Amino acid sequence: MMREIGISFIILGLLASCGNRNETAEQPESNQAIEEVRVMNAKETIETVCYVCHSPTAAPDNRLAPPLEIAKRNYLAETSTRAEFVDAMVEFILRPTEEQSMLHSDVEQFGLMDPLGLSEEEIQAIAEYIYDTKLEKPDWLVDQ
Repeated sequence: MMREIGISFIILGLLASCGNRNETAEQPESNQAIEEVRVMNAKETIETVCYVCHSPTAAPDNRLAPPLEIAKRNYLAETSTRAEFVDAMVEFILRPTEEQSMLHSDVEQFGLMDPLGLSEEEIQAIAEYIYDTKLEKPDWLVDQ
């Protein structure tokens, strides 16, 4: 009888651990799917919203703002980490001011950008995408 009880506890323990493994195995896949959607939404927003002004292909006399690659380079030069880059970009895009701008000569040339009306979460996803992605650059821009 004691042997049967011991075996039952072992079986219950194994079943419980198998159940936990399935739950943890599903969680990363779910997080990965959410992250993929977030990245795709950020990419789409950049292409449909940001590139209206920050287009890498706009002619110099039709440009409303510097190409996004130029903005990225300026933010990279002024920040040390991904978190600093993202925080600085989010703060500026949410509340654009000349003091927060990392593109001072471009603000002089094009003026200060208007707030975009996007949520902080959307802007954070965009800033992370910009940091993590090799952006299209204008033909005239040389690599550094």
